[in-house]
Amino acid sequence: MIGRKQAVSDITRALAESTGGVLVTGTSGTGKTFLTTHALKQFRDDSLVVTLRCSAALSRSPYGALNMLLSDLEPGYLNHPVLVLSGLMRLLRERAKGKTVYLFVDNAGEADELTAVTIAQLARNRAVRLVLTCSDPLRLSAELSGLCDGGFLTRVNLEPLSFREAVSWLEEGLSAKVSHSAVQSLWAASDGNPHYLKMLAMELADSGSLVVRDGVWVLTADHHVHGRAITDLIATRLGRIGEADRRILEILSLAETLPLDTLLKLVEADDVDALEERGVLAVEDSLPRRVRIQSQLVADVVRENVPPGRSNELREMVLLAASPSLRTPATELPFAVWALECGAVLSTKESLSAARLANRRLDAALALRFVRSVPGHEGLAAAVTEEVAALMTLGDVEEALEVVRRHRKSSTGDPALAAWIGLLLAESSVFLATPGAWQEASDSLAKARHILYEEAPGPSAGMPAPELRRIREQLTLAEAEAASYAGTYPEMAASLAGALDNAEFHSAEFRLQAGSWLCEAWAVTGRQADAAELAEQLKLQCLRPEIPVAIAQSVISRLRFAYLVAGKWDEAAETLPAEDWGPSSVVYRRFSATEVPEAICACMQGRGRDGLDLLIPGISQLRIQDSDGILTLACAAAAYASALQGEREQALGYLAETESESRRKSWKVSRAEGYFTALARAELEGPRTGIGQLLRMAEEDRGTGNVGHELLCLSSAVRLGESAAAPRLLESAAESQGPFAELCAQYARGVISGEADDLMAAANLAARLHNDRFALDIAESLLNLDQARLERSLVRQAKHLAETCRRRLRTPQDGSHDRLTLTARELQIAQLAAAGASNKSIAAQLHVSVRTVEGHLYQIYGKLKIEERLELPVALGSTGDD
Repeated sequence: MIGRKQAVSDITRALAESTGGVLVTGTSGTGKTFLTTHALKQFRDDSLVVTLRCSAALSRSPYGALNMLLSDLEPGYLNHPVLVLSGLMRLLRERAKGKTVYLFVDNAGEADELTAVTIAQLARNRAVRLVLTCSDPLRLSAELSGLCDGGFLTRVNLEPLSFREAVSWLEEGLSAKVSHSAVQSLWAASDGNPHYLKMLAMELADSGSLVVRDGVWVLTADHHVHGRAITDLIATRLGRIGEADRRILEILSLAETLPLDTLLKLVEADDVDALEERGVLAVEDSLPRRVRIQSQLVADVVRENVPPGRSNELREMVLLAASPSLRTPATELPFAVWALECGAVLSTKESLSAARLANRRLDAALALRFVRSVPGHEGLAAAVTEEVAALMTLGDVEEALEVVRRHRKSSTGDPALAAWIGLLLAESSVFLATPGAWQEASDSLAKARHILYEEAPGPSAGMPAPELRRIREQLTLAEAEAASYAGTYPEMAASLAGALDNAEFHSAEFRLQAGSWLCEAWAVTGRQADAAELAEQLKLQCLRPEIPVAIAQSVISRLRFAYLVAGKWDEAAETLPAEDWGPSSVVYRRFSATEVPEAICACMQGRGRDGLDLLIPGISQLRIQDSDGILTLACAAAAYASALQGEREQALGYLAETESESRRKSWKVSRAEGYFTALARAELEGPRTGIGQLLRMAEEDRGTGNVGHELLCLSSAVRLGESAAAPRLLESAAESQGPFAELCAQYARGVISGEADDLMAAANLAARLHNDRFALDIAESLLNLDQARLERSLVRQAKHLAETCRRRLRTPQDGSHDRLTLTARELQIAQLAAAGASNKSIAAQLHVSVRTVEGHLYQIYGKLKIEERLELPVALGSTGDD
């Protein structure tokens, strides 16, 4: 039932509320039979459930699926359908003994005509409540489908597993954590179909592509998405379709998508309509209307089983039928792949155009395939640009640097201006990520800027305006990337704000990318509220189909960071969750540890247990392949999360792993790693160690104008006990925007004044912002004040808030909270007192004196650090004494 509780609930509710029963539909493997059987268990006590199984073999015999019931009737009843119906009604009535009869007909699309007529009539006569399952509603007989048309049966369609459901499903089936990268690959390949998902997992495990590392199932770097068993299963099912349908599927599997009018020049419209109605094809609501195979897994299997000669024949047919408008970004790449697999020779221009499109889809392996198919690609600037982009996607910085160096030695002649600028920008991205070479990035960018803006008359003078604008946009984005490595965000913000002043003259892609860089810059430089507002405008644009996956993912990463620095932790965690992309989306073909950003959000809120639940599988996957260079950041966050949970040795192990470096980090990754390392060391070695590191970072941030990040460091330093930094925190908060700045200002005022009311207000504000760790730290600092001077109601509020935060954080009870375990008798008395029993009543129930009860309560109050009976319910909820 993992991941399918809602489906069972939907079926159960439909059974309870419908007029005549329910029809459960869904593709093969979605669990229709299992889930419907489970839902029917809810009714077994008050009903009779009769199950019939239909099949193609039984459909060849009259009343095939009903044979089990008909065998209990006298032979004479089979002479006429009316006698069959009356005999079955009598038989079911006798067996039910007054109970409701549920007739469960599994695979109802295979019911023969006489069975279908009889079942439908039983339902119409109210002799049974009907429960049907089928994969294809169009295969139902007219009698059964007619029951749905009038609302007599309620239809429940089982949707594919969502990404979150797939995580639970796989972890339950594999009895261990599974990295999100592994889940994504399996989920995408299976289209969220539970049966296929299970088969794929077993195949990959058997082949050694899915392995256990550190107690976590992870993908190996050279894994293959699906194996022979799943291919054979789908191929067998497809073997039943006719030649016309096969032709449609073969064409679309090879082309990925086609304009509907092009496809209809090759096949019959009725055949396309039938496949669409059965859910095999999807016709997109676009201009022009495009058609594709609904399931990526089916498309992959069909494509793999098309013989090369047949593939080439189909390709020539499509090219003859296609109009010039066929050449679009949606079709250019799959047609290039199709040509390559047929052995056709692509021109250099076609190969490099396909490589560029593959890179925009983050399909680095395919991009490299196209680039390296070009003769002499090592000396072509445009080819090197795409090769470098693919290698950087794979995280292979060293090879990318080698490609750049090799080209510099071997290139001859002057490339076209666009290719030359593209190469300079590609070089810059490689140099920025290379320790010891990053200074060269500024030289490459300076050359590009001089050519495009300062050299007169210059090579750009005769370039068409749209092309020149596009190249200048690329330069602006490359300069923003360089600024992000250096941490010079004030300069970045000024440059981007100027570039976006004339937004209408720029492409949508540029506005989205530049806007996301501006979000990041504003958040770091104190304009957190502006950054969050802009992020809200940008994030949904990433879902637009025309936005390439490579751009969408990079934008999302920057928006998340902006939300984090702005103190919008929930928004950071919820920025475009996995469910916003369907399982067949190309976004899931990239090999990366996608749970890490969500884990970082949890750790920023001090939710150590939640962070570890995500980081442990993510780190296991990153140890195999770290495309984004975030392994050490993940380890730093895991060290802090482990320390919060009291797992000292584990925390030290993760800290040791942060010392290994293979590539240069951007400022934000380096800063985040330093921040978590400081917090981890504070937990492990004492506050002073962490405070010193946080104050040094804050001082550096102040010098570079990055007050938003300074605010983060100072707030943590003060929470660790550095009250002398409170005035600096107040100053930094005054220069920043948003709710987190307000929280820091309120907290700083409370620390400076020492007023409990100010601290309590700050603690409540932190709780409202869903930062339970911040709220807990403030509440505990308040409770460390001289309680004799505090109002008892304020103490109660602080204790209540602290205990609530501990429960939500799943914080282990350690010595810092000075909690002593209650004895069995003390716990018994405490629970009775918390429930409202008087001392006299407790004494009578336990057969002890009232004075004994009072003595126990005195001990209980001391151990729980409370002062009166009213505080018992909250205190008991957090002691761990169950």
